[in-house]
This record gives sequence, structure tokens and C-alpha cells, in this order.
Amino acid sequence: MKPKIVFLVMSAVGKPQTVDQLAHALAPHLVLVHHDFAQTPSFPLTAPNVRFVPNPKRTGWAVFGFVEGIFHAMQYALAELDFDYLQLLSPSCLPIKPMEQFESHVAGPAEAHFDCVDLLGDQDALMSVGYRVLSSEHTWQHRLLRRLSNAYFGASAGRRDEAGIWLRSGRGRGLHPWLALLAIKALSRPSIGRHIFNEKFRPYYGTAWFGARRRLIAGMVEMFSRPNVPDYFSHVCIAEEFLIPSLLMHLKAVKGPMNHFIQAFDQAHPGKFDEEHMDQLRDSPAYFARKFADDPTAAVRLRVLDELVMTDSFYWERKAPPAFKTPGASPRPFHLTKALS
Repeated sequence: MKPKIVFLVMSAVGKPQTVDQLAHALAPHLVLVHHDFAQTPSFPLTAPNVRFVPNPKRTGWAVFGFVEGIFHAMQYALAELDFDYLQLLSPSCLPIKPMEQFESHVAGPAEAHFDCVDLLGDQDALMSVGYRVLSSEHTWQHRLLRRLSNAYFGASAGRRDEAGIWLRSGRGRGLHPWLALLAIKALSRPSIGRHIFNEKFRPYYGTAWFGARRRLIAGMVEMFSRPNVPDYFSHVCIAEEFLIPSLLMHLKAVKGPMNHFIQAFDQAHPGKFDEEHMDQLRDSPAYFARKFADDPTAAVRLRVLDELVMTDSFYWERKAPPAFKTPGASPRPFHLTKALS
């Protein structure tokens, strides 16, 4: 029996045509769209396998509302939808393999697919981003830890790209890097740093773009309902990169590699895939990739859908569209093969 998959798409400022194109590529599975209408009030979607999340949260880059939106949408999915597996996507994502392969993949032994690094067990991670999760943003402790992080790496240009993110690597010269390391290690202790992490709940760092089975989605939502979790992470810079992997690791998920191939980051933002990257996309073992241009007619998007996903990338443009989808509307049954016959 095929797994019932829900794709959760977090939307705010992109083009509705881009989300429509993505939704058609994910058919016949349901695409649950959490759209921030405060940022883009008019956002009509035509794909019949789409449902909007009611009462969406106010979102934005590096805003905690993005995290709140993810968990609000997952709570809605648990209450209203019958699914076996949920995959988080952005409008800039596309599948890079046929949907049948992804269905077989999620029916395998792994309960969740994500990658992360143990913040306290990885010195590069601790010194690159530890200041972001061990202190509240906009505080003097945060500013101090960030300066210590910069002092540790000094002029080192080392870099590691893994777990869908990137880390600085190496260490500067002299005494200052060692003092910075000792200071941040001391602050990583709960008794000194006054954070919520300990041996039972360790901090992990990685990309937010995960997929997991229903029991883990339920476990994550339950943990997020505990006041101390959102209270703490609401003060963390880009909290989803710590919160999601930390919760999944705490829930002892049977882990598989993340489903995404993420273009190399340019500082805090991932780069974009173009036609020159088609061979990389074709050879990747992942099932999705980001980031693609917010243009449904972009050549790389059409080639990915035609050559890798093997679906009709022009379906949504050529066919007479169904009525615009409105927030809260229920999805109608959709079978892409029938629609194209």
C-alpha cells in the first residue's frame, strides 16, 4: 500500500504560480500550504491537491513566526488529515525524482529523514553557531559570544558544508582562540549558560527541511506545546535550524539521510540552482532540491520536471484551470495521469 504523504509548503512572498507548479509535481499527494496573507494578500492557487492552513501565523526570514507557522500547520495536519508521512518544503523546492521513488523511499525502515551535527560534540559547530542557541538574541551575552566566535576562527577561511548548512572550520593563531574556546565551552554548561540543554535534551544544528512519520510529527508538536520550549527558542536566532533537529534527536527517531539536496550557501542564504547544475541534480541521491528561482517558466525548473521528475511541467499552463483555491477549502481528488490523458 502506498504511504499517504502530506507536503507542507511554507509560503509568504513567492509567486502563486510557483507553488501551483510545485503542487502539480507532487500530485496525487496533498499539498498543505501555510501562506502568510499579511505579506501577500492575494494568493490564488489552482492546483486541486492544495489545502490552505487556516489562521496562518505571521512569518518571515529569521522570525520566530516561521517556527510557529510550521508547528501550527503540523498540529492542523494531525487534527484534520489522514497521513503516514509529512515532508516540509519551501516554494523554492522541487522534486528531482519521480514521486513513485519517493513513495518507496518513505515506506522504508527510516522514520525520519534529516541531517544534523551535535552542537556540543562538534567543535566547528559549537564555535560557528553555538552563540546563536546558547544565548538570547539582542543581549550582551549574545554579542559577547559572537565576538568570541570571531576571535576563535580569526583569519581562518576553512569551511564545512554538511547537514544542509555550512560551518566555519579551523582555528586562528595565538592565545585568543583558546580563550574563546574555553569561554564558550564553559557557557555551554547549563549551570553557567542558563539555557535549557542538558544530557537529556542536547542541542543539534542542521537544516529545517525534514520529513518524518506521523508519530514523530505528533511528538514534535507535543514537545512544542510545553511552555519552556517556545519560550526559549523564541529568543534564538533562526531557531528552526536548532529546534527541529534537536526535537527529532530527542524523540529517538530511526534516522535516514535528509531528502533534500541544498545548493551551497552564500553566507546565510542558499545559492540557486541553474541549468549548469543539471548533472549534479541528476546524480544526487536526494529526492528534492532547493533553491530554485521563483519563476515557474525558468528553464532549470522546466528541465527538472521534464527530465528528472518526468511529469508535464506545462500542465498547469496549458489546461483550463479549476476554480481558484481559497483558504480552508478541502482538496478534490487529483490524478495527474488522468488529467494528462
